[in-house]
Amino acid sequence: MLLNLGPGTIVAVELSAAGQGQYSASLIGRVELPPGNALHITPPSHSACVNDLRIRWADGRSQELGREDLCQPQRVLRLTSPSP
Repeated sequence: MLLNLGPGTIVAVELSAAGQGQYSASLIGRVELPPGNALHITPPSHSACVNDLRIRWADGRSQELGREDLCQPQRVLRLTSPSP
């Protein structure tokens, strides 16, 4: 579950095996996640539990989160837009 706690809109969530830097297409497709909203995401079935995530914001900035364990039950990622 992604929870957008910041003022910016999330436009992409990309996944890479931890440390590989080979990011996938966005897991949320063409959906945007406005501030104050949440979205359930499901990683591809072939992906490992521990992954790096790249979050892209509507203003063009991106944020990388390293070594996130996506197999934990009830996992909630609370995101805020990065500082300029």
